[in-house]
Amino acid sequence: MKLIWKLLKQNISKPQLVGFFFANLIGMSIILLSLQFYFDVNPVFTEEDTLFKKDYFTVTKKLGLLSPLASKKSVFSSKEVEDLKQQDFVKDIGSFIPSQFYVKAGITTPDQGGFSTEMFFESVPQQFIDVKSEDWRFSPVDDVLPIILPKNYLDLYNFGYAEARAMPKINEGLIKMVTFDIYIQGNGDFKKLKGNIVGFSTRINTILVPESFMLWANKKYGGKEDVSPSRLIIEVNDITNPQIATYFKSKGYDIDQGNTAASRISMFLKIIVTIVIIIGVIICALSFFILMLSIYLLLEKNMQKMITLRLLGYSKNIVTKPYILLTFVVNLASLVLASIVIIVVQSLYNPVMENVFMSYEPSGILLTIGIGLVISLLLSSINSWVIRSKIE
Repeated sequence: MKLIWKLLKQNISKPQLVGFFFANLIGMSIILLSLQFYFDVNPVFTEEDTLFKKDYFTVTKKLGLLSPLASKKSVFSSKEVEDLKQQDFVKDIGSFIPSQFYVKAGITTPDQGGFSTEMFFESVPQQFIDVKSEDWRFSPVDDVLPIILPKNYLDLYNFGYAEARAMPKINEGLIKMVTFDIYIQGNGDFKKLKGNIVGFSTRINTILVPESFMLWANKKYGGKEDVSPSRLIIEVNDITNPQIATYFKSKGYDIDQGNTAASRISMFLKIIVTIVIIIGVIICALSFFILMLSIYLLLEKNMQKMITLRLLGYSKNIVTKPYILLTFVVNLASLVLASIVIIVVQSLYNPVMENVFMSYEPSGILLTIGIGLVISLLLSSINSWVIRSKIE
């Protein structure tokens, strides 16, 4: 066996072996780096509350000069809602349900008395709400009513009212700690609840309460359970679809276009990411091709010696074993160095990604290394099969 090793060693070109190693290293590094980058940025593209969030529109009917005198014309009929659902660009649709009862909210302090104000509530189906909270639920036996406020309400206070009056600014965490009294009244009945703000919405510009509360309260205190909606919220498949503008214009509907610019940027970035992924797949395929080509050239150079050894009576396993072990060691060494490359490159792009995406959190590298080990073993098996198939 030692003689076989010495004989084959003399016929292995060191430059060719080095080239094979670097081709393997580059290919493995590209593959693992692509995987690691995908694992790191995938949550940014898929989670809610990110730049790549779903596209929503708030739809209302245009208010004309006589609209206040003809309120029925400002609401959506069931036929109009059904027609919207049939449109290709509509993925999901929900209705705003307004409160049909008297609502008053106030805060009372022992030393300074307190203050109160009239207000209103609305609700939408759960799937359209961009605030996730375990407290977002209500039952008629509950004494606490969860509320979601628009994020711009807080911004108006902090950067408008508080700035003008030299008053302290408040953050979301502080407001969530405050509870206030909610008084609802109607149909000769009255109920007092504790209001608790559970979050701030950047999608829906209204004071939200759970849909279960609204249906129950409208029926008991407003005398109405089914109320024709004057506003709809829709989720669209593609913000760039030209049919959206054409349809709403033909129907005389108004849409809230506050997220249009951000959505178009998201679509543009998605296209760029898709192109990068396609290029990465092509590069990975070329890397595998280079690896196979390198081992094939190595075999071709020593093919005559290997055939001669077979004619002298040496078994196929003995003749091919040195090459199989050699490719296995090279693949394993490439994996180790590729892992180091990933660690270094990840440490370089992490600060950039954290500045671009607030929700960015890098994933661990163990999964990528595990996949790299599987690829390395698979590649070694393929190389072994190629080597053995070349020797009869």
